[in-house]
Amino acid sequence: MAKIRILLVDDHVVLRDGLQLLLEGEENLAVVGGANTGTEAIEMARLLHPDLIVMDLGLPDMSGLEAIKVIRAEQPDIRIIVLSMHARREFVVPALEAGSHGYIPKSSSHDSLLEAIPVVMRGERYLHPKAATALVGSLTEQTTEAEAFANLSDREQEVLRLTAMGFTSREIGAQLVISPKTVATYLQRAMEKLELAQRPDVVKFAVRAGILDNFKK
Repeated sequence: MAKIRILLVDDHVVLRDGLQLLLEGEENLAVVGGANTGTEAIEMARLLHPDLIVMDLGLPDMSGLEAIKVIRAEQPDIRIIVLSMHARREFVVPALEAGSHGYIPKSSSHDSLLEAIPVVMRGERYLHPKAATALVGSLTEQTTEAEAFANLSDREQEVLRLTAMGFTSREIGAQLVISPKTVATYLQRAMEKLELAQRPDVVKFAVRAGILDNFKK
């Protein structure tokens, strides 16, 4: 049976060496190379055509996300597992969207990586429980805030959404055929109901609630 050929990408050599020892302790795995940067990862992927890449996101020359996108575009058959310091949604979601097949926090045990490899090689996704929990938690938060938005009046929703999109009170008034003063009143009411203190909070709320997903300025 052919071994799974693995490329390790991390600028911490000690960590890479430790991973290599771990992986090569398995009879069906072989580490074929190691890269310090995103550029090296892309070049070595082209040269070695590994079956799997274990990729850090924090690389010195470019984001691991950029490297993942390039590699996946050029060689879509390569499987990629992200091994990252972070397990928060803002790191997990972009990694999956970039084309990675698995996500494991560096704080997890080595067994997690060994468990993830056969899963992603079967064409499935692997999320460490910490990463999965972050996604579930964010979905719960979005649902709650979307419900709060739905409780606003139609006009309050319109004004809040347009404000979050960056329109001024005068521009919103022109679109809705109401005065800028009336716009300010609706915005104030909406912010009070949602317990938002400042305009920047409106943008943050809109992003979290997902109310801008289908709208563009």
